[in-house]
Amino acid sequence: MSSRELPANAHRATSPARRRIVIIFSAGATLLAVDLVVRRAEPLLNQYQVNNFEKKNTDVSARPLPDIILMGSSRSMYALVPDEFRKATGLEAYNFGISGSKVAEWQLLVERMFEQRRPRLVVLGVNASEFRADYVQSQAARHLFGWDDLAEAVIHDGLSLEVIGAFARQKLGPLWATHHRSGELRLWGEEKLTAILPKHAQFAREVRERVARPVPHDGYEHPWAMGERLKNIEEQFLANPVAFETASVPLFSREAPAYRRFGEMLDWLRSANIATIVTYVPNSPRTEKRWAVVEPQMIAAIADVCREHDTPFAPCPQLVVPRTDRDYLDETHVGYDLGLRISRQVIRQSIAMSLFPSASPTVARADDATETQP
Repeated sequence: MSSRELPANAHRATSPARRRIVIIFSAGATLLAVDLVVRRAEPLLNQYQVNNFEKKNTDVSARPLPDIILMGSSRSMYALVPDEFRKATGLEAYNFGISGSKVAEWQLLVERMFEQRRPRLVVLGVNASEFRADYVQSQAARHLFGWDDLAEAVIHDGLSLEVIGAFARQKLGPLWATHHRSGELRLWGEEKLTAILPKHAQFAREVRERVARPVPHDGYEHPWAMGERLKNIEEQFLANPVAFETASVPLFSREAPAYRRFGEMLDWLRSANIATIVTYVPNSPRTEKRWAVVEPQMIAAIADVCREHDTPFAPCPQLVVPRTDRDYLDETHVGYDLGLRISRQVIRQSIAMSLFPSASPTVARADDATETQP
């Protein structure tokens, strides 16, 4: 073999390896450049970032703690009206309901929010769907977990790749900004493509407008109360029965981790001397019919935990709080008028149990006068 052939053969042998190195290097440099651009665009992307955990926690932390805290998921966010509690008691009330939250999130929020500052009363609105046996506490892992919380979840609730993945996203996600902010990037892009994706652009715009809206002084954000007269579920179904979505029936097990966490939370509140009442936020009659086998069992299990942990439970049966499908935004979220009726029922039971004093005659008369003004 000649001396000229060796370098040529060596060059041909190494060229694929060199190309792979160049491709890998170029791809890495491109990803890094994009990531830097995304980081610089953080103020823009924050316009599309929906994080009610941080938003409401920041709002409450920046003020004196209200006397009455109304907690739960989006069901409680609509069903518990702070102004009704203020009128009845003369005490400041705040709706800390957070969409998508369940027992794991409430437990962590309670322990952190009330460690130094404690309200006079906590009203916790619950629903069967928040105690379903197949619930995975990924929301808590993504927004609230520390390393000790993750370890506790693994020990008591078992290993869950979904929970670990959500926790990893919380801790490691910001290192790769492009992936971490992918949802906001998608919304930003969709709003820019109004001509091509009008429906997606409209949704992105609505998200941006919702994020920009400050939290109301009492935390209550029901769309009907804010003038957005959305159709009730009866109207939605009549308009398009084929496209109507139905809430899935929850799986029930008395051994579900939610019941253990629920009891621990009630114990913590009692040990902190914070008066607490748990109320059941009812589903629409349409949903109650489909959940007829499982929902009564779940309500009974919730009542049992409350009784075992010495906490008042206020159900809202149909006979006490009448309702129809017209009273609901969708199958599980109450309309504003029904929210008023549920809140008044909880207030009556709370006053009957001496959890807080009713308003003085002066306060009551002032509120009545305000209500009668045109």
